[in-house]
Amino acid sequence: MPRQRVYKRPDGRYCCRHDGQFFYGKTQKEALQKRDDYIRDRTLGYNVELSDVRFLEYGLEWLDVYRTKCNPKQRRQYVTIIESAAKVLNKQYIRQITATDIQRLFNSQQGMSQSHISKFCTTVRGIFRSAMLDGVILTSPAEMAKRPEGTCTGHRCLERWEQDLIVETCQEHDFGICAVTMLFAGLRRGEMLYLDIDRDVDFEKKTITVRGAVSFSAGIQASESEGKTKAAQRVIPLNDCLAEALKGHHGLLCHKEDGSLMSMISFTRKYESYILFLETKINGCNRRWYGKTKEHKKLIEAGKELPPWRSVDIKCHDFRVTFCTMCYEAGVPVKTLQKWMGHADATMIMSIYAKLTDEKEQIDASTMNDYVSNRFTK
Repeated sequence: MPRQRVYKRPDGRYCCRHDGQFFYGKTQKEALQKRDDYIRDRTLGYNVELSDVRFLEYGLEWLDVYRTKCNPKQRRQYVTIIESAAKVLNKQYIRQITATDIQRLFNSQQGMSQSHISKFCTTVRGIFRSAMLDGVILTSPAEMAKRPEGTCTGHRCLERWEQDLIVETCQEHDFGICAVTMLFAGLRRGEMLYLDIDRDVDFEKKTITVRGAVSFSAGIQASESEGKTKAAQRVIPLNDCLAEALKGHHGLLCHKEDGSLMSMISFTRKYESYILFLETKINGCNRRWYGKTKEHKKLIEAGKELPPWRSVDIKCHDFRVTFCTMCYEAGVPVKTLQKWMGHADATMIMSIYAKLTDEKEQIDASTMNDYVSNRFTK
């Protein structure tokens, strides 16, 4: 390399030039070292213009470029993930982040839900893959990092007594029809809130058309959306039990008193009222009166135990999981159910089907064991 001139500036700093770039330092050695680092980075394939980019600023730029179609709620989730990751990583530049730093970051999510951990790790990996393609880094430190075990989301298949209670009381509470519709059609909460019986339910063809959903991504007020994914708009078969329950009802399935879309607050209150109604129905009294009714007082005076309190803990998504389980028990193929559920892929359905298959296999093994024992044991 030809000898380059290093000169001292009026401000006391030293400067040298290479390939149209200027390099400064408090000493000649420092200026030359910066020049040599620049030459080395370009030779290795780094984008030298992004050598001092930070994870937070790059992550937010990645969000604007690669997640342009996400709604406001999803964007807030991404921003929260990126900001929390930047806080844990605590490194000045993205180049300084190591594989150990990423594993420590992933480990910090231990105890969170499986869905959160999946989205968190996928987002971080996406940012580093993009950084690698842009020349910020040469290899991604996130590729080999292992995600921690997540907790169960809490969604479940409703027990038989819960299903029976919902169906038997569907006309006794304002939300009863909504509950039985989600149970027999597998609708998401937002899809149920958007369903218009006159527009979307065809009693002659026995179909329910899902045209969109209500979203609360912008706040507590409802807004209309096309659905969670492109596959969300679909046609679902209308079974006879649900058709009978929906007869005589018109307009929005679930609405405010004035017939308009429900807000988050109004929906929450109605749903809480429904759960309280179910608990009162199954126990014969409100929880606040448990042990205080005339019947209960007579039992206590007679030295008898009170009937155990049966709590009702049902989440909206549990109706959807129960629908999926009923389809499995009815022998509905995965691809058919994927269409009915409005999923872009069958991953979630396969996980439920696989679990149910394992449970059924254990029952079948026990049944076979009992048969052989009874048949050949004398």
